[in-house]
Amino acid sequence: MEEDRKLLVGIDLGREITQMHCFDFTSYEPVPIGRKVHGERVYEIPTALAVNPERGEWYWIDEEYAKRDGVICLNYLLADVMREDMITVGRYSVESYQVLKRFIVKVLSLLKEYYPAEMIRKLVIAVSKKEDRLTEYLTKICQEIGIPKNGMVVQNYRQSYMYYAVSQPKELWNNNVGLFELNGNTLLYTQINIDRKTIPCIIGAVSRDISDGIHWEELERDGDAHISYAFINAANTALHKQLVTTVYVTGKGFEKSWANHALQELCVGRRVFRGQNLFTKGACYAARELSGEGKLDHCLLLDEEMIACNVSIRLYGDASMQEVMLAKAGSLWSEIDSSVDVIPDDEDEMQITIQDVLKHETKAHMLSLSGFAGRKNKMTRFTIRIRFADSHTCIVTLKDNGFGELCPSSNRVWERYITV
Repeated sequence: MEEDRKLLVGIDLGREITQMHCFDFTSYEPVPIGRKVHGERVYEIPTALAVNPERGEWYWIDEEYAKRDGVICLNYLLADVMREDMITVGRYSVESYQVLKRFIVKVLSLLKEYYPAEMIRKLVIAVSKKEDRLTEYLTKICQEIGIPKNGMVVQNYRQSYMYYAVSQPKELWNNNVGLFELNGNTLLYTQINIDRKTIPCIIGAVSRDISDGIHWEELERDGDAHISYAFINAANTALHKQLVTTVYVTGKGFEKSWANHALQELCVGRRVFRGQNLFTKGACYAARELSGEGKLDHCLLLDEEMIACNVSIRLYGDASMQEVMLAKAGSLWSEIDSSVDVIPDDEDEMQITIQDVLKHETKAHMLSLSGFAGRKNKMTRFTIRIRFADSHTCIVTLKDNGFGELCPSSNRVWERYITV
């Protein structure tokens, strides 16, 4: 079964539009996955569903079936799911979890048209903002449809952008890289900063809202010249004295006619790329890296949701001393949950090593095993588990597993919080 898990999939789960890409090992690039509408492939899928309560049937929102009498349309699916446990339309009520599950299953089922005999190895879902309810729902959905817990990751758009940018030809990120997103009245700017003085080089990203109170949609009605001038002014302010030679722009706002002239001005001294699939491609590149098939070993991606340290423990195994990595720098803190079983040999403490890759500092933290005193040597087995409460707080848990019938477990658990 595991050998059939080959697909590396990225999904951009947007509030209005959802897109999906799958990594192709022939071209070594993500390829879009779409559905057929009137005989043609469409790659932008509305994040919405329609349901016939009497028949219990679910449709894409733009299908002909969705226009029939008695069919209820859920046009703001993601917003409703993130807001309430139950979605109610008229007399019809349904659990928001079930709605999201129906949508995710319908989206993933499109893969069968392209790869009928293959299964998902790694799925990365990009969202504009990671929220607990949405992450919990997506994790549960994937487990219920057969994707193992370590086979799915939820990340935000900024992280997808980072993976996308550093997966492009190196000449496009020799210097810092900028991204403008324009949706509705919100203009966001995210800049990737690259520190090449370290090995591996550290890739960081900072986002900020540069809307400056401007009502972009109203400004557009005043004419292309007005909104073009406002954007160029905001963009030049954000890029002032920044060594940015590559700029990406995305969002429905840049599909309007005014953007053509504005982006031409932005091209002076820079390379500018416009498109609407950046985040789904970035999620697909992330799936490649997180599955171990990547080529970014020389880079370390960091933002506020990622840890900046390596956590390891030194153990004896396979006839030699070895450093066992329990958490790796650049990992999402919320995704870390690793453990190792240990049998002490005349030891009354264990050493956890934390290496800060930004400060280039290594600290050793000793874990006391005094709770096991009184037992014969090599007659105790316990589990060391590593999790994170946030990107700066490591949780180390020790659990007594005993040693079979010879030494029953005391069921005691020790827990220690370490600031990293």
